[in-house]
Amino acid sequence: MEKMMILVYNSAYEKDFLHCIDECGITGYTKISKVFGKGRKGGPRLGTHIWPGENEMMIISADAEKINIMADKVREEKLNKGGKGVKAFILPVEEQI
Repeated sequence: MEKMMILVYNSAYEKDFLHCIDECGITGYTKISKVFGKGRKGGPRLGTHIWPGENEMMIISADAEKINIMADKVREEKLNKGGKGVKAFILPVEEQI
């Protein structure tokens, strides 16, 4: 069964998550740069002089086992970063076309 992870993270953490993807044996992902928003714990990151900063987003689709391993790595990274600047959503994949 396939699962999809939508991973949103502070731009400064990019190399950490690319490393996690490699460690999990995930071979493909889609990256969307300059994603703006606000989480529950942090302030807005809107790319402006008032609310500086930006996030990145990765959409990762792989078999459930790899996504579950990736989820564990994301949890670990989030803890290492004080719980801020990292959010992941995991969804079932009904079909890939």
